[in-house]
Amino acid sequence: LGTLLFEGVGAALLAFRFQEQMGWGKAVYYGIFHSISAFCNAGFDILGREGHLYPSIVGYADNILVNGVIIGLIIIGGIGFLTWEDICEYKWKFNIYRMQSKLILATTVCLIIFPACFFFFADFQHLPVKSRFLASVFQSVTPRTAGFNTVDITMMTEASKVVMILLMLIGGSPGSTAGGMKTTTFAV
Repeated sequence: LGTLLFEGVGAALLAFRFQEQMGWGKAVYYGIFHSISAFCNAGFDILGREGHLYPSIVGYADNILVNGVIIGLIIIGGIGFLTWEDICEYKWKFNIYRMQSKLILATTVCLIIFPACFFFFADFQHLPVKSRFLASVFQSVTPRTAGFNTVDITMMTEASKVVMILLMLIGGSPGSTAGGMKTTTFAV
């Protein structure tokens, strides 16, 4: 039920944004597809265009709604269902959560903030501050198993590519839709 709720809200928000370029019929389909892909940490996109078949969501790099929805769905799917059980059952009473949930949430926050800061200062200097911030946060969330991108990865520094490889190795959390070695293993 939670999965359907998150994916449904994500699909509706994405369709709302996509309809400006492609009309409602195609936008609803694209919204559903990308919402499921983001929640499942699959990273598949179908936004290819003539002359550039695999742009991911580069065309929406400055769009806060698309970035926020995709980032949110990746994180929600990537923290695991037991962690969501703790969040739903105990709300903001973090001290009552299972040790695994505490470790997952703390590690997830660190694996978003530290790489985002690194990317912000190491890359994207050619972008305005808002776009630079969005690109940095997006690229700190997506490599952990989702695989979307809002920037040309080949233009990033070698150091940033190494950080992204490490994030890919770590992946998501136990009991989630994400792969990788798992955040708890990394934290321990």
